[in-house]
Formats: sequence, structure tokens, C-alpha cells
Amino acid sequence: MGEYLLLLLILLPLVGALFILTIRDDRQEDIHNIHNVAIWILGATLLTTLYTFSLVDIEKNGIQIVEKYNWLEFPPVVILLGADVFSLLLLFGVGLSFFISEICLIRQLINRPKALVSSELLFLGLLNGYFLAADIVSFYIFFAAVSMPLIVLISIYSSRHRKNMIIRLNLYHTIGALLLFIAVITIYTLKNSNIPLNTAGNLNLTGKTEYFVWLAIFFAFISRMPIWPFHYWLTAINSSIRNPMVFVAGNLISLVGLYGFMRFWPNTVPETIAVYAPIFEVVSALTMIFIALIGLSQKDFRYKLFSYTTVYYLFYLIGVFLPTGGLKMNIGYSLFAYLIIITVLSFLISHIEQQKKQLNLKGGGVLCYLPRTSVCLSLFVLASIGLPITPLFWNNFIIISEIFNHNLILGVAVILAMFLAALSFLEELYRLKDKSFSTDSCIIGKDLSDFEIFVYGGCLVILFFSFFRPLWFVF
Repeated sequence: MGEYLLLLLILLPLVGALFILTIRDDRQEDIHNIHNVAIWILGATLLTTLYTFSLVDIEKNGIQIVEKYNWLEFPPVVILLGADVFSLLLLFGVGLSFFISEICLIRQLINRPKALVSSELLFLGLLNGYFLAADIVSFYIFFAAVSMPLIVLISIYSSRHRKNMIIRLNLYHTIGALLLFIAVITIYTLKNSNIPLNTAGNLNLTGKTEYFVWLAIFFAFISRMPIWPFHYWLTAINSSIRNPMVFVAGNLISLVGLYGFMRFWPNTVPETIAVYAPIFEVVSALTMIFIALIGLSQKDFRYKLFSYTTVYYLFYLIGVFLPTGGLKMNIGYSLFAYLIIITVLSFLISHIEQQKKQLNLKGGGVLCYLPRTSVCLSLFVLASIGLPITPLFWNNFIIISEIFNHNLILGVAVILAMFLAALSFLEELYRLKDKSFSTDSCIIGKDLSDFEIFVYGGCLVILFFSFFRPLWFVF
């Protein structure tokens, strides 16, 4: 089994997606079957990831498990799949995020469940492939393909008034994929072979070819990031998505761009290109402040959540661009907690929005009628802004310290953006708890069930253990 573990991590969700497409969804029993199949597939993927984790030395850096597959004889293309601690941590974090989403969705009535769940599994399988790709060809294939199920999800579940934004999203992703394709073809032509990702820094390109290849790679990854001037499409679309799982998936596309930069920067990129990193750091910091200010001015809690996710993705991106190479695992530990927190907050906000609509409440105070929801939301909001017993606190502190060591003004800008994002959350939490809005004591809202409390409580336990030992689940 160990010989095909990485391939299995890709195929499990893909096969599950194809199987779900064969299930009817015109009866309630069929819909339950769809969710049950998804839960079993996601559970099997998580267990396989944990087993793969047990085969690596968590104290070592670099790829430790490699699988090689001959794909084409002419032109000769050998596909490499590789796993290190960082990629496995992201695999487990994303898989856990979708597992939490699926078990929370199983009791909800959703539109077109077959399309939702099959696209979710397809997206997860391609994302796993992207994390495990260890050569430039397979890396490009998964980079280009991972956007397809996401665009399907957004097309179905986003606002009908955002169709122009969806077209723009598709255009940006196509341009990004085309840029990376040109860079990969250029590298393949110069080397006459498919090269491993970790040797991309040894290309010895010169002159205009060097600038062309690396700028193409740079802008390919930028097309997936919510950074000025490419941030508007992501803002317009994600702020209109009300399905919590689709919202989580939509925000994961930024992780694709972030992971690409982490694989290519800073050790791989030549010095002639790396000198422009400070310009990009400034643009990222200004985008963080701009988005945080917009989130603070908005009354929509989901938009505030999107603002928070944007600020943190750009925060991690600035950490990647620092001249030190020792922050990768700190970013990984923080991302693991971040993915869990964002997933739970997305579902809690969805529950609050539904109750506000059913109770016909226009202002705040809805949490006065939902005591369980109030406690859960308070805990996860505090966790999101760096509660000292979560991995976000310690690892973000290390990243911020390195940013201050690198550039004091940049560090102040980053702290300001994160403070504004935290203030935006706390302001909305206060408004939802404000008793001055809850004048009618006869209103009874539908609070979280025992099952949902158990799930969210389990998430808090995971975050608590991860604070003391980030890889506590590896044996």
C-alpha cells in the first residue's frame, strides 16, 4: 500500500465524486446517501493522510516520500508525486475542513446536493494533487485543473447578479494557467525533460528568458491571490456566496496561489528577480489595510469574514517573501488552525443569517435568542484574532516578529491591518449580542443542536492540542 499512497490521496476524492454523480437525488433518502458517501470518502482520505504522516520524520525538511509514474514516452514525461511535512499538513487541514463542512451540511436542506458534493470532492482531489505534485508538468496540470470545479460551484451558488464577475474570474484563472503553461513549456524546451520542482532554482536562465519565465510564474500565482489590482473579482464573488461550504472552497483558491509561492520562493527564485520582492511586500500590506478598512465599514458579517481571510492570506504571503527560509512550518501550523476556524465561522454565520431571516430581525441582538450559538461564535471569533491557546497565537507572533526584524514600517502596516480585521469581528460580535435590539422576550430562535455543539467543541479541542504540540495527531 505504501507504494501508491500519494496517488491514493488524489484518487479517493475523484472516484468518490464520480460515484456520487451516479446516485439519484430526487428523494430525501438519496440526498442522505450522497452525504454519507462523501463523509466516508473524506474520512478515508483523512485516515490515509494520517497513515502517510506516520511514514515521514516530522523533524526533517524536504520531500521524504516520492512516487514516480511514466506518463508519456514521446515527448518523455515522468510524473513525480512527493510529500513532505508541510504538504501533508495542508492536505490534512484542507481535508479536515471539508469533513467538518460535510458533517455540518448533512442535516441541512440545500439546493442541488449532487452538484455540490461531487464538485467538492473533485476540488479536493485536484487540490491534493496540486499539493503533492513534485515536477513542473504535474504541478501545472493540477494548478490549471483545480479551478474548474470551483467555477462550477460558484456559478451555481453565487448571486445571479454576479455573472459578469464569474466570467472575469474564469478569465483571470485562464490567463494565470496560460502564463504558467508558457513558463513550463519554456523550461521543458530548454532542459528537454520534465524537471522536479525543487530543482527549478538550478535552471541557470539568463537575460530576457530569465525575466520572462519567472515573471510568468509570478503572475500565474498572483491570479489566484486577492491582491490589488486583482482582488475585486474575488471580493465581489465571495461576498455574495451564502452556502457555507462553497464559501470555504472559494477562499481556498487563494491557498493555491500562496502554496505556489511557497514552493518557488525565496530559495528557488534567482537574485535578479528576488530584488523586486520589497515592492510586492508594500503592495500586499497596502491591500491588507484597504480590505480591512472595507470590512470594518461593512455590516454584512460574511463580508467581514472574507475581509479577515484576505488579510491573513496576504499576511502569510508577506511571510513567504521574507529573506529567511525558516518560517514555512510556522505558516503551515498557523494555516492549519486558520482553515478550521474559517470553516466553523462560515457555518456559524450561515446559521445566524438563517435565524435572522426566520425571526425577521433587521438589526442586531439575534444572539440573545441563541445562547449556544452565542458561546460558540464568541470562542471562535476570539480564536480567529489570536486567542492565546490556539496555534494562531504563537505562530503568528513568530511571523510578525520576523516581519518587524525585516522592516519596521512593514511590520506596523501588517499589525494595523490585523488589528482592523480583529476590530471588525469584535464590533459585529458586540452588535449581535446587543440586548438593546432584543426587545421581544417571546421570540424563540432555533439554536445549535447537540450534534453541532459536539462538532464545534471537537474543533476547539483540536485547536487546543495543536497549540501545545502542532503535530499531536502524528504517531
